[in-house]
Amino acid sequence: MIIIIIKFIHYLAIVFSGGVLVGSGLIQSVYNKENKVPDITISKILKILGFIGLVSLIVLWISGIILSNLIYGGFVINSAFTFKLVAAAFLLILSFFLNLHVYNSSKKNLPPNKKIVKISTMSARTLIIVVLISAAVAFN
Repeated sequence: MIIIIIKFIHYLAIVFSGGVLVGSGLIQSVYNKENKVPDITISKILKILGFIGLVSLIVLWISGIILSNLIYGGFVINSAFTFKLVAAAFLLILSFFLNLHVYNSSKKNLPPNKKIVKISTMSARTLIIVVLISAAVAFN
């Protein structure tokens, strides 16, 4: 029963992190098409979304570590799983960096740097795809 509960938490965190990625990406794409920088209010929304995304990634890591230990006895599953872990680690680091940037911008009442947000968002999308493909291969 504990495995089912932890899997549910893990899947819920996947939904939240994916929703944040899509939502913030959509907001950014609308502003990019208009060639504008998000105002302070939208920056606050992006800050909240970023925080939710970071928390969901941390929950993913914690629940994933627990599941990996309970089901497989550790992290030595296969090379695709190892690749997934590395990509997920980069995603966590990127999310932390972007949250820090948005937080500092918000604290200074400035919109976040457009280039940093764009590069981070594109990199996060790529990393999410790598993580999902690696997970699909690892657990086929």
